[in-house]
Amino acid sequence: MRKLVRITSSGLIAALMIISGLTFTTVAAAAEEPEPRESITLSPVNKHYQFDAGSTKQDEITVVNDGEVAYDFILYARPYSIQNPSYTSPDFTASVANADAYQWVQFDQVRHHIEPNQTIKVPYTIRIPKDAAPGGHYGVLFAETQPSGKVESVARKKRVGMIMYATVKGQYLMEGKQLDSAIAFLQFRAPLTANVTVQNDGNSDFLVNAEYKVSDIFGRQKYSEAKDYPVLPKTKRQITLNWDGAPWFGLYKVEVKTSFLDQKHSDSSYVLIAPRWLLIVLAVTIVGGVLYVVLRRRH
Repeated sequence: MRKLVRITSSGLIAALMIISGLTFTTVAAAAEEPEPRESITLSPVNKHYQFDAGSTKQDEITVVNDGEVAYDFILYARPYSIQNPSYTSPDFTASVANADAYQWVQFDQVRHHIEPNQTIKVPYTIRIPKDAAPGGHYGVLFAETQPSGKVESVARKKRVGMIMYATVKGQYLMEGKQLDSAIAFLQFRAPLTANVTVQNDGNSDFLVNAEYKVSDIFGRQKYSEAKDYPVLPKTKRQITLNWDGAPWFGLYKVEVKTSFLDQKHSDSSYVLIAPRWLLIVLAVTIVGGVLYVVLRRRH
């Protein structure tokens, strides 16, 4: 005798929901698996050259794949100029007169393949025209990843660059000045900041060495940093110096020293770092105390 099993409509629906739930969970779990990491690094990040007009220079850059997937990459050169004093928005397209060093660069091979954890040294040649003007010339060399296989949608590309600072020897002008140094006494939160603005009036770049020191009121040094900042011809550069690890409250002495060309500048100031809410509480407390004294005297 066979045993009949009845499946009600509600039971069927429940079974389908369980199956669907399992299927959805499986797909979701698969979708959450991280993609292999793609990474490209270029070294060095900038390079300074001095050339004679009409000369030729052989050099190389290093491309590193420290990611988990292999890829192809291409190499190319572009102009390099700066459009804002903060130097945060480099321009790789503008046809500025001295942003022509990219035209002097030729790669022996443009396209390369690189495996994970592989390093490739890529040679290139710089040919300086005989009529190149003395002074600074600038460009940037890019290494850019290329999508693999058939591309059916928008493909992600990563690129890294090396800035070229090229000076053609001859008679050129090296001239500049410091416009200001700003250290605000009251700052509300980290980083504790100081700013220096330097102007380049010449036709070749120069480096500004900026030294930044922070000490407490007892003279104990809390932070120090010294770094070089390039300034391109006919530009102003606002150099921002930060102490990112500054606490939420404190009184400090800040010293800033800069040196460039044959000039040296120094400035110092005390800085109070305190959150806005603390200042509001102090202001309310003081006002409340004054009102209390006034009212007591009237009575």
